[in-house]
Amino acid sequence: MKVKSLLLGLVLVPLLLSACGQDEQGQWDVPDLVDVDIQVEEHIPAHSETELRAYVSQGEEDVDNAEEVVFEVWRNQERENGDLIEGTLDANGVYTIPYTFGDDGIYIVQTHVTARDLHVMPTQTVIVGDVPEDEIEAFHNAGHSDTDDEESQFEHDENE
Repeated sequence: MKVKSLLLGLVLVPLLLSACGQDEQGQWDVPDLVDVDIQVEEHIPAHSETELRAYVSQGEEDVDNAEEVVFEVWRNQERENGDLIEGTLDANGVYTIPYTFGDDGIYIVQTHVTARDLHVMPTQTVIVGDVPEDEIEAFHNAGHSDTDDEESQFEHDENE
């Protein structure tokens, strides 16, 4: 009798536990993704200080308790010379850093956000100073506006 009870318990317990993450219709409760909106002007004068902002949210809720918000900024084709700067919480899910862009060129701002057991790394392109339209067009036509396939200096440093 004890063996039957033990076997029945071994079968029922996993079934009950597997149902914990499901609602009444058998749907899984999947949390909303963490969303990061990089808020920076698309055109900035060269050698001028600006504020880089990242609004972090999950669903309709501001995320004021992110484990980490790091801004990575580099000039196109010069990622290895980029900057990594930890953001600070301003208010209502907005993390900021002051930043001074250098010479004219196309720059990429990428945030590395770890919050609520999720990690996201969105990017934003910024035109600094006077950049010829044909250079901007060539940048976008080459697919460089999507930088997610490039190895991040941040990821590299973290793994050393």
